[in-house]
Amino acid sequence: MPVTPQEYSFKEYVIQQNQETIRFYIHTPGFSPEKSTFLFLQGSGAVPLCMENDQGHRLTFSLHNRPEIVQDFNFVIISKAGFTFSRHQDAAAPAEYHQKTSLAYRVFQADTVLRYLQSNQLISNKHILVCGHSEGSDVAAKLATANKDISHLAFLSGGGASQFLEYFLYIRKRITRGELSFREGQQEIEILTKQFEEMMQSPTSTNKFWQGHTYLRWATFAESALRNLLHLNIPIFMAMGSQDPVVHPETFDLIISEFLFNKKQNLHHQIYEGADHAFKEKSDTGPGIDHIPQLITDMVNWFHQTLIA
Repeated sequence: MPVTPQEYSFKEYVIQQNQETIRFYIHTPGFSPEKSTFLFLQGSGAVPLCMENDQGHRLTFSLHNRPEIVQDFNFVIISKAGFTFSRHQDAAAPAEYHQKTSLAYRVFQADTVLRYLQSNQLISNKHILVCGHSEGSDVAAKLATANKDISHLAFLSGGGASQFLEYFLYIRKRITRGELSFREGQQEIEILTKQFEEMMQSPTSTNKFWQGHTYLRWATFAESALRNLLHLNIPIFMAMGSQDPVVHPETFDLIISEFLFNKKQNLHHQIYEGADHAFKEKSDTGPGIDHIPQLITDMVNWFHQTLIA
């Protein structure tokens, strides 16, 4: 039997609009329309909200249970295209996921959910914090340019440049570390360049794939988040781990430098020493360190400080 949202204290809502079906979930403990809204946007990958295996099941996210979130917010999360709440880890991704996943579609999903929450009076508090992690941070930044009811943005483990640059930087750093000769590295960059050129020549293709994602997904998420962030005047909380192997700190610093150049003062930025892409820190001598509790404390404190300011 599939796992139900109720087993994890979530209530499911289904929006059916123009032949689209969007499923989203509200964490029910402490729910109150008067609370602020915390919309969490997950990163990339064809994963359900609840992953089943032969031994049991687990959620693929965790922020909803943090005491500060439960106390101050209504936590909302959205299933990705084609997914219901749970799915077995060995099941193939729904065809709908690959056909629809793009930056524009994920923005559409989230915007539709926020408007549904408001029009159905599920929320009455005007404060809406949209929190995106990894790919979700790109979605959050774009969403905030379209939905003016969003009051706060959290941009976690996201980069400021095109995702194409991230791949070039991986190779440049391997050259610098001596793992590749200059000639070998340059050849890899030229191969990548041709691959990205091919993607951009078929930017709507859902039949061509690279590294598990369609060209549609790659072409749309190649858009720089920086240009969207610079359009925003709402408070922004930006954070990443110092040992993030996915997003380069140079692109984090790029965002800071461009905000400084444009004399924008709505960006709070923080790097967590030793943390990886998921804000976890590994240890060779003992248990690792989870930086998420501190991250959430810092984010919630920032949120309340902006309300006072």
